[in-house]
Amino acid sequence: MAHITLSRGAFFHNLALLSDKLSGKERLAVVLKDNAYGHGLLPMAEMAHAFGLTRAVVRTFSEAEAIKTLFDHILILNPVEPWIDDPRYTLTVNDLSQLQRLPSGSRIDLKVDTGMHRNGIRADDLKAAFATIRKRHLNLSGVMTHFRSADLLSSELFWQMKQWATVKERVRTLCARHTMPLPLFHSANSAAVLRLNSYEDDFARCGIAAYGYHEMPDIFGHYDLRPVLGLYAQKITTLKLYKGERIGYGGIYSAEEDMTVSTYDIGYGDGFPRYNGEGKLYLNGMPVLGKISMDSFCVKGEKEEICLIGNAGEIAHSFGTISYDVLVKLNPQIERITVR
Repeated sequence: MAHITLSRGAFFHNLALLSDKLSGKERLAVVLKDNAYGHGLLPMAEMAHAFGLTRAVVRTFSEAEAIKTLFDHILILNPVEPWIDDPRYTLTVNDLSQLQRLPSGSRIDLKVDTGMHRNGIRADDLKAAFATIRKRHLNLSGVMTHFRSADLLSSELFWQMKQWATVKERVRTLCARHTMPLPLFHSANSAAVLRLNSYEDDFARCGIAAYGYHEMPDIFGHYDLRPVLGLYAQKITTLKLYKGERIGYGGIYSAEEDMTVSTYDIGYGDGFPRYNGEGKLYLNGMPVLGKISMDSFCVKGEKEEICLIGNAGEIAHSFGTISYDVLVKLNPQIERITVR
């Protein structure tokens, strides 16, 4: 059967690299949202716990519930009703109206828009936000933002960091005015952590780098990240294809000679990108013959097993996309096997 391997050694290596950049494991929050970027929520959470991380970031309450025994602090990015009250959970607040709906006493991280303009309150709304937090007896655990261009060759990261510095100063002033304890500050994603020589916030939220990838240009340098995931397909059948015979939907591939062809048990139904047979797609060094079907694909030869993804960046390049897009779509039902 098709299966996915998860390298414990590669994951630990990446987490150690990020922890060293941040000067401590306690300053690293591993992002496990969307099934841990396609790797598998529970196995990756268990490995992160074994490494010694105490902070995790997820998208939903259901993800948090699945891993709550493994972390002391879990930040939920999209906390929608019904609310689940747990001292380990911190709820992300993206707008002022959300502050009015949260139950009194909720533990929150307030997101402030410093330039991404996707979600988060504006800096000018901080005063109103603090008044509501105080009035409704909400527990302000953290204040956060998100960098829009940390992986691009531009000065935008540093421009946005200046906006963030102004936000933090306003937060400190408002905390003093309302006699509230200072919240934890966090802003950096994987790209920012890798790029910056120093990081002043309390912790960073790292996703894709923990799994072995980044999407930055080579000019930024080399980062010794190791892909964690491998996707393997098993042979279903082998047949003899004669010269001139065509294979697969639409018969788009015609054999140039007599050849041995095998079919393998992965397709776009498993979340692998759909290949329409045009151009050349190589898997395990062999060209795919014809289109990729929903549940299978064909190559020349008769190997028992083929590795489709050893480095998701290479597959992403073939399809004009990014590693995130390839990884996160992998079917959660594919068996995940942790290997050392």
